[in-house]
Amino acid sequence: MSGAESGEEDGTEDGPATEADPFARLAAGVSLADLSAVFGAGLWVVLAAAGGLSGVERALALAPLVVVPLGVGLAAGGEFAGLSGRLLGAAVAFLPVGAALMALSLVVDAGPVAAGLAAPWVFVTSLLALAGVSRAVDRGTIRPLHVALVDAGLAYAPVAAVALVLSHLGITFWFDPTIVLLTAVHFHFAGFALPVLAGVTGRHLGGFEGAARIVAGVILVGPAIIAVGISFSPLVEVVAVGAFTLAVAAFGLLTLVRAVPSLDAAPAMLVGVSALALPASMVLALGYGVAAFSGTNPLGLSIGRMVTLHGSLNAYGFALCGVLGWRFVDGRAHE
Repeated sequence: MSGAESGEEDGTEDGPATEADPFARLAAGVSLADLSAVFGAGLWVVLAAAGGLSGVERALALAPLVVVPLGVGLAAGGEFAGLSGRLLGAAVAFLPVGAALMALSLVVDAGPVAAGLAAPWVFVTSLLALAGVSRAVDRGTIRPLHVALVDAGLAYAPVAAVALVLSHLGITFWFDPTIVLLTAVHFHFAGFALPVLAGVTGRHLGGFEGAARIVAGVILVGPAIIAVGISFSPLVEVVAVGAFTLAVAAFGLLTLVRAVPSLDAAPAMLVGVSALALPASMVLALGYGVAAFSGTNPLGLSIGRMVTLHGSLNAYGFALCGVLGWRFVDGRAHE
């Protein structure tokens, strides 16, 4: 039974039944969001084959070109009506152009031109955030948690876009420039993709129960707490990443045990790979946090190597496989 049928705890998918806004249908079913992902995948292949992008930049380009469009399509599987529906539909309408320009900003030299190319992505992700916040305000509660997770994923997205613009402009405040760029990566994948995929998983399972609610709660707030730790306190970072690692490992196990067996072969394989890649990537993030806090290197890897492996597992193993797998499931539900 899906979350749309049963609801979680004492809530339903989005409260009283209402007719979805027609504009929001741009993002539902086989949609403009999916077409944007197909176009984006082609552009990503061209950019990756042309060279000139680092491993981190290739992973970052994948987010707006493929992961976010497919994730938005998944988010739209829950009901967005009224203002939230119009905002979501507007975001999808501008998404292909904003995503392409953001990816191209990684090709040119850092500076005002690159920042200008990335600026429309701030606009698109801000529309996504407003859609999520609007729906949350209409609901008036964080329940059901699987719906709140999707809204949170949408709300985190502009943090990634703003961080990229700041990186292009060389505005780093008191941080190393690499940290600002990695913040853009972090909030595209751990900030946007993880909560959305966790919410979609919860929707498929009919909601979160028992200890799974705690796991969902940590995923809901974890990206923000980790960012605070990176910004102000290595100790907070280590504690937050440790708790987040345990939560995502538990979420991966939940996905493997309860969700994957209920899926057809192809989506089950993709979702299974995603569930395995996520905790592995977080172990690397924990190793990075411990190294930054203590000066030791528990994994025996260079910081650069840990960052590259973590980013690759997050982008290709977790996020890409996850959104593809669940999008196949969601697409068949609309047939």
